[in-house]
Order: sequence, then structure tokens, then C-alpha cells
Amino acid sequence: SESRPTTAELLQGGLKNVEGAMKGLKTDYMPQIKVDSNFNIDVFSNEASKKAAKKEARRKKKEKKAAKLKAMEERRKAKIEEMNRIAEEKMQKEEEEFEEQLELELQLEDAKLRVQNQLEHEDAITKLMRERNENSAEALLAQRQLAIQEEEENERRFRPTADVIDSLILDVSLAAARPAHISKQITSSSKRMAAPAAAGLSNFARGSRSSKAGDVNARERRAIVEMGGIVPLAESLEETNGEFLMTCAADALANLAVDDKSRRAVGDSKAIEKLVSILGDAAHPDSDPKERLSELSEYAAMCLRNLALEEANAIKMAEFGAIPALIQLSNDANPVTRGMCACCLACIAKDKFRCEQVCDYGAAGPLIKMLSMKEEVCQLSAVGCLNELSRLKRNKLKISHMGGFEELLRILELDGDFLLTMVQEKAIAIILSMCEEKVLRKHAVECGTVKAAIKMATVGNWNAKVSGAWILIHLKDLLTDEEREQTYLPIAKLIDAEQWPVKSAAASAIMNLYNSDEQKIAFVKDTKVLKRLMNMLNVGSPKIHENTLGALLALMENAEVPDMLLALEPIPSLVRMIFAINLTVRKLAFCVLKCLSIYDVQHVMDNVPLTQHYHIEHPAPELADYIKMFVEKRKKTGYLNRVGKMTEKFSQEELKEYEALFAELDEDCSGSIDAEEIGMLVQALGGKKMDDDELQKLIDEVDKDGSGVIEWDEFLVIMDGIKNGKNIGLAGFLGSALKQGFKRSVVGKGVQKFSNYYNRKKIELEEFLHAEAKAEREAEERKRMAEKYWEAERVKRERLRVEENLVRKLRR
Repeated sequence: SESRPTTAELLQGGLKNVEGAMKGLKTDYMPQIKVDSNFNIDVFSNEASKKAAKKEARRKKKEKKAAKLKAMEERRKAKIEEMNRIAEEKMQKEEEEFEEQLELELQLEDAKLRVQNQLEHEDAITKLMRERNENSAEALLAQRQLAIQEEEENERRFRPTADVIDSLILDVSLAAARPAHISKQITSSSKRMAAPAAAGLSNFARGSRSSKAGDVNARERRAIVEMGGIVPLAESLEETNGEFLMTCAADALANLAVDDKSRRAVGDSKAIEKLVSILGDAAHPDSDPKERLSELSEYAAMCLRNLALEEANAIKMAEFGAIPALIQLSNDANPVTRGMCACCLACIAKDKFRCEQVCDYGAAGPLIKMLSMKEEVCQLSAVGCLNELSRLKRNKLKISHMGGFEELLRILELDGDFLLTMVQEKAIAIILSMCEEKVLRKHAVECGTVKAAIKMATVGNWNAKVSGAWILIHLKDLLTDEEREQTYLPIAKLIDAEQWPVKSAAASAIMNLYNSDEQKIAFVKDTKVLKRLMNMLNVGSPKIHENTLGALLALMENAEVPDMLLALEPIPSLVRMIFAINLTVRKLAFCVLKCLSIYDVQHVMDNVPLTQHYHIEHPAPELADYIKMFVEKRKKTGYLNRVGKMTEKFSQEELKEYEALFAELDEDCSGSIDAEEIGMLVQALGGKKMDDDELQKLIDEVDKDGSGVIEWDEFLVIMDGIKNGKNIGLAGFLGSALKQGFKRSVVGKGVQKFSNYYNRKKIELEEFLHAEAKAEREAEERKRMAEKYWEAERVKRERLRVEENLVRKLRR
């Protein structure tokens, strides 16, 4: 009984058969059968169905008409709203124009008022200046008259002194001009008078024996020069006049040579030749040792020292053979003479040729010997001359060979007064100059120069600190790890100095002294130098900015330093630097921002103006390799986050492999792969070149956050699809390609081979050079063709000229 159909089923089947049979009938009188859900059969005629259809059509027409009216009403309302909006905008625009016009009128009135006030102010100032000029002209005239009266009064008062000077010059002239054969026969009164006269002229030239030569006695020196007193004094230096007269004459000439005009006048006479002769006789090996200690040698050396301040006089001394005599006397004369001779040698050595000559004669040994003397004046003269000699490399080698490092470093350890401080400053300059030569650096380190340089950078004055920092820079390759650690605090403290050369030297030391990553991070942690460097960017000198940015880049080569620097919020200071006037400062600032963006691109770009993003993303070509080094170091630090839901699906070995693949594709180390890098990957795996829309479509399949790039988590989704055999989108394409035998290294090589981005700058540079070379070749070709053309024209004109001459001759 269960297999038999029910009555309802039989009825339903019968009805379906009836409906199917009646579908083929086309008659208006065929009744319509309708079965509801409860199997109730409703049979009705076709006329009723027509009425119902008409009724339904009227209802639909009514609804359609109502909908049309409603749409028309909505369009009318929209049109009214649009008209109201246009009217409001027009009214608002008119109001804005009216306000602008009103503001312009107010500004015009304000400008007129300012101009009027300025004109009134200028009129007042002009009137005041006119009154002042009138008063000042009267005051100036009165002042000039007073000056003329004072000059006349001084001349009147100076007349007795001038008469005395004239008389003294006459006495010296009589003794100097007296022939030798007469002097033996006449009395020696004139000879006795000449020496006191020369001494009197010496006193007039320096004012008195207790006063220094200066402006107070300039009138007396000018009177002696104008009255012709230099020539008899120079002639009195003859040996026949006696040592006393020669000493007084040399003293007078030394006092006269203290100012430029008198110095030139003495140099133009024969005084230099005779003074050099006096020193040469005293320095001769066969001469009496007492001559080297005499006052005559002392005053002669003093006079030559004053004359050597004029370059022409120094050259004359060298030509007259003064160098050997000065060197000999600087070795075994009295302290004053030795100091004066060293000063003369320093003046002569200012010329490059004479500098070589002085050192070739053996001046280094006596000068270094003078450094061990107790007299600080002699030490100052010696270091001054050594400083001049150390300008040449060959002289530096001789000074070092003679024990210059040891003696100079010994002087730096002494404590004394102001003169010794000056000696030590010169000694530091000599040591710095000698450390510039590579062949001397090893010897400098062996003598203890590193310890002395660290001390200079710690407790010296600002010149010593700068020199100490540069000495350490020159000796950087020979420093031990312990010595480098000892430089941490001194170099960091130099950054806080007030003088900008000290700050600049400290930044240069940071760039050069610390090479390894361990030294960089130790220096940063021990000294907290990053904050100090950021403060240096507020100083106004471009040179400091260059060195500071260079120091930041040098320290950022350690992968830990950029994160420490980002914690100090350096972006505002760096943004100021990218608007600097100095081009080098701007390039370095963009380079620092680019390197920081490798570690936190979002933070950097959010705080940099949008107009400058291009310069950060495309740094200067000369810095491309340097920035690439930062990228490689960043990749080695494991910059991808291994914490997340997707990382749980892979083993550590798989994550490591995927990280390496992602890092190879992420060329700029931004933490994401863009469409261009995906296109390189597709080509590297043997695929065809795809346009931007196709690439972006592939990216959008896995781009969950809508950023337009594939980040690390999204890349793991692709790798998970490859692992699970999904053949959809990027996962399917990469999976099939990798299964065919492509390895990670092959991917890297392919990326490098097919990457227009990777080779873009190189290609652009080659194209530029090729275009430039092509332009040069074309210019040379045009020049050659032009020369050829003009040569042909010249030959043509010459031929025509010859033919015309022949025609003229034939006609004649």
C-alpha cells in the first residue's frame, strides 16, 4: 500500500496533463483552470480574465502616471534647488568680490597714508641733516684749523730737536766720510764724537732706552730719514770705524727699521750687506768666540730681524749669503742673538725656494736644539722658524729625523706663562703639519703623539682642540682599540664647544675615527652623541651642517643607530636642512632622510612636505651606492615581522627562505612589493611583460588592506597558496613557475636582469653620455665641414683673382 500513489498525487498529475493538452488550443471560449496550493480547482471563463487583465493594465498605467508625475516633481525640485544654489553662489561671489574690492581700497588708503608719513619723515630727516651738515661743516673747518695750529705748534717745538738731530747726523757723517790716510794724521776728536752721536740718534729713534719704538717717536725717525741720517749710519758699519761706533750705528738702524717707511729706506742703503758681513765674520770658524757673544752681533742680528719683515729685504739677505751665518749664530751665540737669527731665518723661509735653501743649510738641528733652552723667547723664535720650514714635505722629514717630534712633545708637557702658551700653540701646528705626511705617522705614534693629541682635545684651548682632533684623524689607521675608546668622551665634548671650528673638527673626527659597527654603537651609547649632533644643526654655519650630516650618516651605518635617531624626532631639523642654500647640505639632508625611511618610511613621509617626497625617493646619483649599502644592512637585520597569524602556518626554515625571497624583491627595503617589482618577478620567472593594469589586478587579489602593494603578511598568503597547490592568481602563476625548477638565486638574478628599475640610473647615465658624445661628434663634424667649405671658398676666390689678373694683363 505504501508504493501506491495517493489521491492528491493522482489528481495533480491529471491536472498537469489537462493543462498540457489545452496549451495547444487557441479559442476564446476555452475555460481557464487554476489550481491553488490546496489543490482547489477554479474554472473561469476567458472574458473574466480579460476584465481582470484590463483592470490590471489600468492599475499599472495609473501607477506609471503617478511615478512620472513624481519624477517630474522631483526634477522640478532639483531644478529649483540648482537655481537656488547658483543664486547663492553668485551672491557669495559678489560678496567676496565686494569684500576684496573693499580690502583693496583700504590697502590703497593705508599705502597712501604710509607714503605720506614717509615723505613727511624724509622731509624732517632732510631738514635735520641739512642743519647738521651746516653745523658739521663749521665744526670740520674749525677742527682742521685747530689741527693746522697744533701741527704748526709741534713743528715749532720740534725745531730744537731737529737741530740736534741734524747736528748728530753731521758728526756721524764727518767720522764716516773721513779718508783713512788723513785719519792717522789728524786728531781723533771727530771719531770720538761719532759714537755718541750715533747713540743719540738711536735714542731719538726709539724715544729713550726705557721706552719701546712706536708712534710717539715717529716724528724723530721721519726727521732722521729725511735729513739723510741712514747713509752715514750705514757707512759707519765699516770695520775701520771701531766696534763701539759700529755697535751704536747698528742699534740706531735697528730702531729706525721698526716702521715700514724707515725700513724701506734702510733696506735701500748698503746697510744689509754690511750687517750680513758683520754676522759672517762673527760666525766664521776661525773667529774669536767672543765676537759671537758681543753686543755688535746682537744689534746687527736685531737690525736684520727688523729689516727681514720686508720681503725684499729678506731676499737681499739671502742673496748676500746671510743664511749660513744666521744658522751658525743660532747654534752658539748668546740667547738674544740666537733668537734674532731664528726670526731672520723664519722671514727668509717664507719664500718657497728660500725655505728649501734654509733647511738644506742645516737649520733644523740648531732650531730643535734651541727648543731645549730655558729662555722662552728663544723657544718662540725657534718654533716660529720650524713652523715656516714645515710647509714643505722634505723639510718635515729632516725635522723628524733630527728628533723634532720628541722635542715638540716635551714642550707640550711643560707648564708656564703666556709666552710658553704661544710656544706650545706653534708646536701643535708643527706636529699637525708633520702628521699630514703618511711616512711620518708611524714615527709620530711611536713618540706618543696620540696621547698628546687626546690631551689637547681634552684640556687645551680651542685651537689646540681643533689641532688635536685633526691629528687623531691623520693617525686613525694606526690607533689601537683602546686608544679609540679613549677618544670617545673628548670628541663628544668638542661638539658642545662654542667655537664652530671645534664643532666642525669634532664632526670630522666622528666620520673618520670610528670605522667598525662595534665602535660606532659603543661611541653612541657611551656619549649620547646623537642628541648633540642634532643640536648642531641649529648652528648657522653651512660647514658645520655638512660635517654634522656626514657624521650622522657615518654613525647610521650601524643598523641600530637609525632607530635610536628616530626616537629623538630628528625629522623637523632635517626638513630645515633640505631648504638650505648650500647644495651639499641639501643633498646630505635628503640622503639622511632616505636612509631613515628605510627603517620607518611611514614616519618619515608623514613629517616631510609632500613636494619633497620625490627627492627622498630619488636621491642624488652619486649617493646611490651608499644608500644601497644601507638597504643591504637593513635586510640583514631581519626587518620583517615574524609575529602574526600567517607565520604560524610555516616552519622557521620556510619563513627564513620566504624572507630571503621577499628581501630580494623588495629592492628599496620598504617592507612591501609594488607593481613594478611584481612585474620584474613575472619576467624573471619566464612570464610575458604585463602592463600596469594587469599587474595591479594581480596585486588586488591578495591586497587585503587596499594599500596597492603586497606587504609581508600578504606575501605569506601567496606562499601559503603555493604550498597548498592553489592555482589562482599570483599563487598559481608563481607556484607553477617554481615547480618547474626556479630557485631563489635564479629569481634574484632574473630580477636583476629584467629590472628596469634596478638598471634605470645606469641606463639613463649611459644614454646621457652617449647623447653627449654624439653631440660632440656632430659638432666636430660640422666644424670640419665648415672648415672644408671655407677652404674650398678660399681656393675658389684665389682662382678667380688669378684669372681676373690674367684677363687684365691680356687686355693691356
